[in-house]
Amino acid sequence: MKSMIRHRKDFIDYILYNYEFGDRTAVWILNFIKSHPVVSSNTVFVDNGNVDRKLRISDNGSTSPTLLFEKGNTITVDGEVIFHELNMNQEQPLLLKFNLHREDPRYNSLKALETDMDSTLEKIGHESVLTQIDEALDSKDHARFKQLTDYLNRTNK
Repeated sequence: MKSMIRHRKDFIDYILYNYEFGDRTAVWILNFIKSHPVVSSNTVFVDNGNVDRKLRISDNGSTSPTLLFEKGNTITVDGEVIFHELNMNQEQPLLLKFNLHREDPRYNSLKALETDMDSTLEKIGHESVLTQIDEALDSKDHARFKQLTDYLNRTNK
């Protein structure tokens, strides 16, 4: 089974091959994201609410600007500034969204796959914490039990 990172890179290849962009910097940025292992591993296509850096790329048929980058309260459409930000902060998560002039089933499939994977990982993590709580109870490790139940209470809110 392909890794999620491989799916993302393949999708970026697909976008580069099937869509045109009004700003050549968009192509540079997509190639950078695709080819840089740290950046590609920190790039997501689904907004789960905890990603501060957002990059929207629009194709030629869209009415939006080709590039639009948000970080906190800062917004820019300058491709060179965006490229510099991505390069300087490679370890920070990046939400990559595409504004395409037509509905793209492959884009929708990728987002669905990422959503499914996120919920699966969340479920596995939750089950692991419950197992560790049981183990802490069995071994009478009160400190570990408290730590895990506090964590569980924080994440369930």
